[in-house]
Amino acid sequence: MKYTKPRGTEDWLPEIAQRYRTLIDMLFLIANLNGYREIQTPIFETSELFIRSVGATSDIVKKEFYAFKDKSDREMVLRPEGTAGIIRAVIEAKLLNKLSSPIKLSYAGPMFRYERPQNGRLRQFHQFGVECINTNSVMDDVDLLLMAVTIMQTLGIKNYRLSINNIGNFVARDKWIKELRRYFSKYKNQLSEPSQSRIQTNPLRILDDKEDGKKDFVKNAPKIDKFLTNQEKEDFKSITTYLNKMQINFIVDSTLVRGLDYYTNFIFEINSTDERLAGQPTIIGGGRYANLVKELGGGEYSCLGFALGIERLLLVLEYENIALPSSIEKPIDVVVANLNEKSHFLAFLILSILRSAGIPAVCKFDAYKLSKSFNYAETLKARFVIILGEKELKDEKVVIKNQKTLKQEVVEIKNIVSFIQNN
Repeated sequence: MKYTKPRGTEDWLPEIAQRYRTLIDMLFLIANLNGYREIQTPIFETSELFIRSVGATSDIVKKEFYAFKDKSDREMVLRPEGTAGIIRAVIEAKLLNKLSSPIKLSYAGPMFRYERPQNGRLRQFHQFGVECINTNSVMDDVDLLLMAVTIMQTLGIKNYRLSINNIGNFVARDKWIKELRRYFSKYKNQLSEPSQSRIQTNPLRILDDKEDGKKDFVKNAPKIDKFLTNQEKEDFKSITTYLNKMQINFIVDSTLVRGLDYYTNFIFEINSTDERLAGQPTIIGGGRYANLVKELGGGEYSCLGFALGIERLLLVLEYENIALPSSIEKPIDVVVANLNEKSHFLAFLILSILRSAGIPAVCKFDAYKLSKSFNYAETLKARFVIILGEKELKDEKVVIKNQKTLKQEVVEIKNIVSFIQNN
């Protein structure tokens, strides 16, 4: 009998396996430079975990589960995504009571969805992802986006587009969904059969449907803007302002909704513009989610995260003839103490300078008291704290404290990297 691999799976022979390992090591290094530490969770979990997290009406639950019963007759599923398992592990291990916030975790491994296999989409695929848990600062949204863009820039990928959107909180979205149902009901006969059923189950999915999403009446569907609070609008404006300041190219795409029900407010995607991936262009996708920890049995904590598909990323690298670098993980060296909102931009610049030089650095953006940044540095065992004092900033200088010797020195911003490296 001739045996073949299951449809929608790939054998990674030595050359491909080595590329995978090198890429994963590099992604973990970038995450590490941004303060993230690795976590791994089981490949299978209870079905209920993913039904509660990604949504009972999502395509993942309705069509794509690899579900089975174990020998104790429990409903189990091979994980279709990584976030729900990470949050479950954080709650179960009580990490929110044990670690300083935000808790930054990174992961990589196989995921499983029963989909029609095509270029860049498999039934067993591999993802790398990060979760920033318990964060209320919109600056962490910006920081997450910058890390996603850093991945693309570090790899040397040029043919991509960053899209962002604000889909509001659940209250705003419920109002939006009701209006979309009324709107799409008028055009029901012009929608595909799957989209017709979505009018009642989840009309948001019509907006990014690969076929219906191209139709003019779908593009002209009601937007969520009028349901957003003033604070949500201000937060989103802050994100776009800092992206512009950091000279990051992006578009605001009002049809972007993502495929998982737990997202709230800020979401984003980085899509390949290579025509060979026209059917499956998304490389990185993610955003903020506010209720998932509570939904899975924890408290009310706002979180951020993104995931990327390894197979699709390897295809992009192949199409653009990009060779992979090697990598090695480093501990956090620097905590930037950001003492007021006016210095957010400078904090990002310093973080970018340090990380570009291979120096792991983080900032606790909601800590405007110096003591909180020092406590954060102690938790991470960081060697240096860079203090953005008002007087020093006027002179384009910072105060750098060595956490081991407790010695402080005033250093010009242009000399920060050499000072850290020499000490």
